[in-house]
Amino acid sequence: MFSIKDISEYIVALIAAFASHHAMTDAEAYLYLKKYGAIKVAHDYYDVMHTQPMDDMVHSMSSYCRRKGGNL
Repeated sequence: MFSIKDISEYIVALIAAFASHHAMTDAEAYLYLKKYGAIKVAHDYYDVMHTQPMDDMVHSMSSYCRRKGGNL
């Protein structure tokens, strides 16, 4: 089982990477990812996601949000 600390740190890093990739603030990225359910996905699938390159996960989260109605 993974610790909540590890999961939280990963999600914070993912938000920061997403923000940087999309030229947003961390707060804007958090709100966007939360709105489209990507924070929950990152939490629920941490066991797989944290083993993948961060850039790949940023692109995956972007695609996921677009499928849910996001426009980035």
